[in-house]
Amino acid sequence: MRALLVLVLVFAAGPAAAADGREAYANDCAGCHSLTGASTPAGPSLKGLMWRKIASLPDFAYSNALRATVGTWTPARLDAFLKNTQAFAPGSDMLYDVPDAAERRAIVGYLQSLN
Repeated sequence: MRALLVLVLVFAAGPAAAADGREAYANDCAGCHSLTGASTPAGPSLKGLMWRKIASLPDFAYSNALRATVGTWTPARLDAFLKNTQAFAPGSDMLYDVPDAAERRAIVGYLQSLN
């Protein structure tokens, strides 16, 4: 149900949400993550992230914490991860959280639109 709510909120906002998502991605994510398909030394590529198995890209050395996390990236899981990376995957190498719910929603929606 929560994933559906995230989808509805993101898509109800329309093009403005995509622009906000691009801006939020640029501010919060682009320093460590690419959208090209190639991972960087600091973070895995986020191209095609949504519905991808967690910690599954062969060109990135994920933390043991993320490799031990079972499942796929859904809007709800990505939101929970961005909200508090250490609560989601204690010991994760990603130490950057996005505490603002609207900003997380924008990032999740933007990444989802790229799938």
